[in-house]
Amino acid sequence: MGTRSSYQCPICSKQYKRREHLQRHIASHTSNRPHQCSTCDSTFQRTDVLRRHIRTCSGRKSSQSSCPGRRRSCDRCIRLKKSCNSRQPCQRCTSQDVACCYSTSSSSRQPSERPIVDDLGGIGLDLDFGSFLDPPVPTTTMPPAVPGSFFPDLVDYSSLSWQDFLAMTAGGETLRTPPVLDTDSLRSLRFLDKFTSNTGFVASFDCGTEAQRHQVISSLHLRAMRPLDSSLGSGQQLSLTESLPASWIDDPLSLKTHQILLLVKEVVMIKPRNSAVTLDWSPVLEQMCLQFFSPASLRKFLQLYWSIWHPNVNFVHRPSFELLTAKPSVLATMALIGACVSPLPADNDNARMWFNCVEELVFIDQDFNSDLAISSSTAIGRHRHKIQSLQAAYMVCLYQTWEGDDASKRRVRRNRFATLVSTARDVGIPMARHTQYSRQQRHEFDWMDFAVREELVRLLTWIFLLDTAFIIFNNLPPRMVIKEMKMSTAVPEACFQALTGDECFEKLQLFLPPQSSYWKVSLCSAFQTLCKNNLAISARDGLASLGPLNLFVLASAIHSLIFQYRNSWDSLQLLPPIHNALNNWKSIWQQFTASLVPGMSPHVTVDHDNLQPDTMWKRVGFCSYCPEYWLLANLMTDMLTARNTTEALDEGRQNELERLEDGPLDSILNKYDQTSMRQVNDLILSLSDFRIAG
Repeated sequence: MGTRSSYQCPICSKQYKRREHLQRHIASHTSNRPHQCSTCDSTFQRTDVLRRHIRTCSGRKSSQSSCPGRRRSCDRCIRLKKSCNSRQPCQRCTSQDVACCYSTSSSSRQPSERPIVDDLGGIGLDLDFGSFLDPPVPTTTMPPAVPGSFFPDLVDYSSLSWQDFLAMTAGGETLRTPPVLDTDSLRSLRFLDKFTSNTGFVASFDCGTEAQRHQVISSLHLRAMRPLDSSLGSGQQLSLTESLPASWIDDPLSLKTHQILLLVKEVVMIKPRNSAVTLDWSPVLEQMCLQFFSPASLRKFLQLYWSIWHPNVNFVHRPSFELLTAKPSVLATMALIGACVSPLPADNDNARMWFNCVEELVFIDQDFNSDLAISSSTAIGRHRHKIQSLQAAYMVCLYQTWEGDDASKRRVRRNRFATLVSTARDVGIPMARHTQYSRQQRHEFDWMDFAVREELVRLLTWIFLLDTAFIIFNNLPPRMVIKEMKMSTAVPEACFQALTGDECFEKLQLFLPPQSSYWKVSLCSAFQTLCKNNLAISARDGLASLGPLNLFVLASAIHSLIFQYRNSWDSLQLLPPIHNALNNWKSIWQQFTASLVPGMSPHVTVDHDNLQPDTMWKRVGFCSYCPEYWLLANLMTDMLTARNTTEALDEGRQNELERLEDGPLDSILNKYDQTSMRQVNDLILSLSDFRIAG
């Protein structure tokens, strides 16, 4: 008996011989990092990882670094992980004509200069992430920003180089000292560096501050929930009716809880071949499922979903969303995401137990696997349950990609998302179009039909955006192309957020009048226009009026072109459209931000400086960081162009086979379908040191 594994993890069912080994393993399922480096404040889950880190920590005090007569590497070489000859200035800084400095000790380094050190001891850029609510003010003379705007100050780019733009990118919750232009340490993609060096929704997306997340919880005034499993022993069994609190009997959501329970029980007890579900059904697991998806928990997690997460991926129409009529699968996925962004660690940990179960039940759902083809655009309004099955599948791809383990990330990226794309095509992408509501009378306007159409438009939009995210961050070949996106663009937020049919009809008449170019534009035609050499004023005005979500799609689509350019030998014909798209997007974003008027913009409907729990769902999420996506595309194109020039100069020194084998187009991201985003993060780090001669 002493040699048998007697301690089993309740989450993944792994077994251990000793209790302390099980406790250490369970910590890997949480986001807690209790071990902290005393010199650079980095935190770790395990003591052995901390010890490895301390050996390489550049902030570690030692006799060598504290001795005034001896120098370590300069600050810039340490950050770039490059060799340094320790001179003043060092050889690398001298050759690149940048400032060279040495911190005398770890205590002399400013808080905003602390390097990010990961679990493997690697040192990356330290990047503060300020908010677009209050962007840093560059020293270059710039026209004043629109008062109250949360967008970065992009009003005049005509006199700025890409280095200046790079130094202006905004950051996160804490603002840093206003950057000094043309300082190498500030030429960084702050949001994207954070995005590619972290995991989890809260660490990666715009999920508000911790205080705001707690404020959402406090505003709920939830009734105290009795823990259903606290009194259950391993051998104690209770029936479903015995375990239900009396308050559930009259709760209309208890039916949804029971439906979710039955779906979870089915995938746990009847596992398909190669199933990712490892749980075994038991009375204890049943009580845990009841507790997590109880009516009170569903209300809490859905409120967190709306207030904290919804602005980041806003394809569910909240004003018309009904808890009692929604599919159990979509409620389960929304609850899981809400628990992931909860400020309570117990909610985060409990959610992970159900990730694979909910994934399985979503992708075997009958609505998802049935013939979803919509034969006519007039029939869209009758297919909300089918669209909700697609929404649930998309949410599974989201939480597994950012919150799941590596195996789940690979499975979703390679299999589940491919199935989602194929199913979306079966629905019929060209069917996702609006009728011209501006020519209708109020009695002809069907608000529910509008809501379902816009949900489908936005769902397909976000599927395309997730596809481009896999291209950018995982170097995965695209599964969708912009030419197939012959669908309407997303309507302004003021129309999508309208609380009643009358308000929605009024906003549509106001912001999308009959003469508006919106009714003639598709995402495909918008991008085709963006790639033109000379844009007409009317075309520029039309694209600038599309708003941040649609402009985010256009910026992301440029990366698809760049991927084709990088992976083709004879692709010089792609360069002019890419350059045109980059130049046009910048001026269009400039025009868009200049047109923002507080309280009158159809795209910004709330005061981002004074958000309340009941208005947080209306804010603009992380798509407001789309200038960094444009900037990354711009820098990659410049780097490729520079390397192509070098290749042309060296053409006479290499034979044809050597140039094809070691060409410049493979030198930026040479590993494909990578689960880790380290490769892209390293690219961002190298771009901070990239310069174009002249």
